[in-house]
Amino acid sequence: MKPYSVNPCIRKDKLLKNGNYPIYIWVRVMGEEIRVPTGYEIEESLWDNKAKLPKKNPLRTVIGNIKSDLETLLLTEQGMGGDLSLQLVRDYFGGKKKIKPENGSFYDYYLEFVDDKKKSGKDDDTIRIYNNTYAMLKEFAPKLRICDVNLKFIEKFDAFLRNEKNNQDGGRENKHKNIRAVILDMIRHDINIKNPYASDKFKMPKAKIRETYLELNELVAMRNLLPQFEAFSPRRMSMQMFLLACYTGLRISDILDLKWSHIDWENQRINKKQVKTKDSVTIIIEPWAKAILLEFSNSKKNIGTDKPVFENPVTSNTVNLHLKEFAKMAGIKKTISCHVARHTFVTLQILAGTDVLTIKALAGHSKITSTMVYFNDSKKLVDDHAKKSQLFKSKND
Repeated sequence: MKPYSVNPCIRKDKLLKNGNYPIYIWVRVMGEEIRVPTGYEIEESLWDNKAKLPKKNPLRTVIGNIKSDLETLLLTEQGMGGDLSLQLVRDYFGGKKKIKPENGSFYDYYLEFVDDKKKSGKDDDTIRIYNNTYAMLKEFAPKLRICDVNLKFIEKFDAFLRNEKNNQDGGRENKHKNIRAVILDMIRHDINIKNPYASDKFKMPKAKIRETYLELNELVAMRNLLPQFEAFSPRRMSMQMFLLACYTGLRISDILDLKWSHIDWENQRINKKQVKTKDSVTIIIEPWAKAILLEFSNSKKNIGTDKPVFENPVTSNTVNLHLKEFAKMAGIKKTISCHVARHTFVTLQILAGTDVLTIKALAGHSKITSTMVYFNDSKKLVDDHAKKSQLFKSKND
């Protein structure tokens, strides 16, 4: 049994003139207790007796943070062999005892970090991954101080993801990258924490390179399904969004964000800032891509406007569901998702002999290493090269 407990409560013996009750923190330490005012008040009907917190935010979060901070202080003092007493609690509320940043809640900092990312315009998919990482961390360690995030913790968390949550290398890699980004931000803000990822002792899991892309004949087979779908129906829209991504290399987030103002119709170019990276990219509109754009141009009336290319579009999840159906219809025995379109674009460019710098520009990669991943990816590229290469061969061989 813990030598202390911390529980918010309302003082029903201190009814205020406005009908509200003051919120206190009821603390028991080593058999003694004290109730400390928080400075907040609440209607009785808005108090959750079971959770011992306000029912609604933002007050629920505020009171929850007061409780969490005090528990962190007591836990830290206990761990360091300090003296647990009511005086410690009085000093804390009196401002004499402060929690060192590294003894604060890792989760509070994490959520503030993600909120800042969201406000800065980070794309929804990135925020979703950060939130998923947060959920996994909370499941693994319901309470977590900043100073608890060390090499041993990271190794145990990785084992939890791998063995209990069945996360593959790619999923684990993303979660570790999220945690590392938060830790690096803490270090930038002078919080005393060591970066466990800076050590060679932890081997960061790496996603296996996705080899799934559509051969040109498979892409044609998908395109040939179009007559089966009614104009502007959800299935036809899913197919055309996917095909446009195949023809341009745009991510599905950019397809959903695509506006007619991004399109230079006279020069047959798409010029836009990528949702994920915020980097600008210029893309050539090839004939097949042009046909899709014309289909959704409202007889060219939308060209030059700020309207979205795909008005009332289906979601990326819906596209992925439809793609499974389309693959079966086309006789393609591959697992196809939205990202396969971008992989298809780059890989077919490689097979067509497009040079790496041009592909880097077309794909909107900020680093050449991102493009080179695709060159290292496909076994077929190596096989094709082996058949065509005359290097290091003489006529007599």
